[in-house]
Amino acid sequence: MRRLEWMLCTILLASCSSAGGEKGKSDAGSPDGTAAVRLSAAGRMNLGLAQGYLEAGDVAKARQRAQMAERTDAGSAEVRAMLAMIHASAGETEKAQREFDRALKIAPNDGVILNAHASWSCEHGQAELADREFVKALADPKYRAPVQALSNAGKCALSVNRLPQAEDYLRRALVFSPEDRNLLYLLADTEFRQGKFFEAKAFIQRRDALGADANTLDLAARIEEAAGNAMGAARYRERLRQEFPKHVPTGEGARSP
Repeated sequence: MRRLEWMLCTILLASCSSAGGEKGKSDAGSPDGTAAVRLSAAGRMNLGLAQGYLEAGDVAKARQRAQMAERTDAGSAEVRAMLAMIHASAGETEKAQREFDRALKIAPNDGVILNAHASWSCEHGQAELADREFVKALADPKYRAPVQALSNAGKCALSVNRLPQAEDYLRRALVFSPEDRNLLYLLADTEFRQGKFFEAKAFIQRRDALGADANTLDLAARIEEAAGNAMGAARYRERLRQEFPKHVPTGEGARSP
């Protein structure tokens, strides 16, 4: 389910604010183009269960619950986006796009929906469209998780080698979540790839301080090596051998004794 991590844990951010709607009723969309302000209690429950099953990798049960939510809240952008996520996880690209289109028609300015579709678009080779939608998502004043859009925008920019843009997005995301391990690793990698070894070392050291993993130590060794610190690189590679004996290091000097 890693390919869907950019979409999971997002849809309910919008639907949680939908409490108070009458059973079986949901608004088609708000005047400002954000998601519906009401979602039925049954719809919220089934949407939450659908997301839980999807996170657990049970696509069949997720689909069943999402379809139940659709029966009570067919006009909900969140429900349409959840259906898109389920289709995407099942490799049903055309159906996923169709549901995303429906969600965006209902709520064209909603940050949650835009973030999910932008991330999906980036995975499907549409980085330019994705970046426009990330920017639009961040402009939604009701969007309660801008760190998600910033992080995903940074990953997208990094995937197409737009390193200064990736750095900008990731640094802005780090302001919201200064101890996010993934953000620190990505920033270290971004700085490293730009030849900014001092900055890369600072970020990878912060990441290492939160608990090392093999990829962190591997990148740290490559950063030290590129910076001309052979002893520092050797120390990290020794830690790799001791702490993660099955890991295969990468980069220049990886096979050094």
